[in-house]
Amino acid sequence: RGMNNIPTARRGRTHYQRGPNDNRGLSGICSVIFLLLLFLLPPILFYGSEGRRHARYVTLREAISSDIVELNRDLDGDALRALERSGGSNLEALIPGEALVHGTAGAIDAVTTDGAMGVSIPGSLTLRRNTQYCQWQELQSQHCQTCTRTVSAKDGSAKEESYSCNCVTHYDYVKGWRNFRINSILFDQPGAHHNPQRDPMPSRMFTSNDATLTFREGDGAIDNVNDSTNQQRTAPNNNQNNRNPTSLQTQLNPTMLASGVRNQPWRRVDFVLNGMAPSPSFFSRLFSSIFPTSWTTQNTRYEPLQLLRDTPTSRAATEDNFVYVGQGGYFFSPYESSMTSQLLNYFVQYMEGSLFDWQLGDLMPSCRAGDVRFYYEVQDPNVVSVLGEIGRNDGVANRLEIRPRVMTGSGRAASDASSVGMVHSGVRSAEEMIIAEDTDSRNMALLFRGLLLLWSIPASRLIGVAFGREVGSSSLSVQAMGAIGTFATLLGGTWVLIWGTSSSSAGIGGGRDTVLLLVMGGYFVYLTYRSSVLRGVGRRWHAVWCRIGEWANVPPEWRVEDTYVPNLSRGDQPAHGKNL
Repeated sequence: RGMNNIPTARRGRTHYQRGPNDNRGLSGICSVIFLLLLFLLPPILFYGSEGRRHARYVTLREAISSDIVELNRDLDGDALRALERSGGSNLEALIPGEALVHGTAGAIDAVTTDGAMGVSIPGSLTLRRNTQYCQWQELQSQHCQTCTRTVSAKDGSAKEESYSCNCVTHYDYVKGWRNFRINSILFDQPGAHHNPQRDPMPSRMFTSNDATLTFREGDGAIDNVNDSTNQQRTAPNNNQNNRNPTSLQTQLNPTMLASGVRNQPWRRVDFVLNGMAPSPSFFSRLFSSIFPTSWTTQNTRYEPLQLLRDTPTSRAATEDNFVYVGQGGYFFSPYESSMTSQLLNYFVQYMEGSLFDWQLGDLMPSCRAGDVRFYYEVQDPNVVSVLGEIGRNDGVANRLEIRPRVMTGSGRAASDASSVGMVHSGVRSAEEMIIAEDTDSRNMALLFRGLLLLWSIPASRLIGVAFGREVGSSSLSVQAMGAIGTFATLLGGTWVLIWGTSSSSAGIGGGRDTVLLLVMGGYFVYLTYRSSVLRGVGRRWHAVWCRIGEWANVPPEWRVEDTYVPNLSRGDQPAHGKNL
């Protein structure tokens, strides 16, 4: 059975539910638990992100103030030859022990291998296996009416609330290739749309274990080497016999490539006859005047089929029946169910009433749920710039290697955030590489700060409930003040815990910025408290639970409030009225 790319669709059942659409029983409990996790997770992720940002900033600040030895400039020809001949025995005499090394290499000899499939790609620093799964996906559409009901508190007070009722739910199913597995156990019809959860070859990135870089003496020695953004490597650069006498050859530690090669695009690998790119299609030739180069051809690396000579005897082929089928570089493994699992699936279909539910989509030639396929992508730059430390390779005699340098001054345990080991595509100075890494770290921190800002909207409303305020029923300006005040207070408090308040961290998360955030957050929270709509004052944690239950759509009897009567006896009336 071959691989098929045509998707197929089936119509599922339609359910009509008379009355309220509340989550009762186990469904209600699961909804509450899910909502609590959704509420607690963002601040935890944010705190971890700020910790990583702090460690990375301190590490990069220490790196940019360290001594950096330029392999292409600071070492002359005699020093380079002596360093390589000695295998690094005189390393300390040429490079200070606390110094980093930076260099740009235009001669790269590397091979990256996926041992499970028996595939080796020459000239690549990283290799990525992208796995896809043939799976059913359930599409649910629901249409409900809006009804109103009266809910009573424990003291007899009541209020009107709207809710969804008389809902019509329709299910549809689409089968196709996904980048992830979908568990079908909670489908409306799991028997007719069963998704096997096999994952024999999960997605994974491989790095070259024997990459060798050659650094040449002189500032302009690298100028004649094409940048990787213009031309891509297709074969190893075997230059051992033609090396410049004033050059240094080192190995690249695989941990330097743990995050890939920055600024280097991933290219898809397609294995074709003789490694020749296929002829352009009719439409490519037709629009060649508008689009001079084909995007697909430019971003695809074509390799000869001879590179797959070891795949028939690989573990993936012998144990999981993976074969190369082409169609864009795919390796394919068909799903074969056992007799027991097939009989069990028929029984489930019988119980759910879908055993004889034959549809036109069943006749369409498509993949079978449980099929697995994958393709490869590579990063194969012609020129790389590296920043790390240089030392003797313990695994290979008389060889040097460049590896990450743990910055001991960061005050944290050794981790990816506290080490400096960078590989960037193209000609990049050490300062440019550090600034680029700092930009990546800052952008990731900004992403989580944005997540915290969104989280602050429901958080401010829940905090308001605990203090007898209905922030969600107040004006938009009060709601905005509540969300911004909650966000600023949490952000400032986190910066105090992680960065401190010393002036040395001013502008990064300490000093004036932290004080300003805390003052602004506290002031906005106070204004929100004074200006928001009053609500019934009862037990605070009970009020919080009732609001969470309302958001989780549990029935009213699960969330009976203490009172709906606002308590005005303490002078809590908003300073500017209810609807500021």
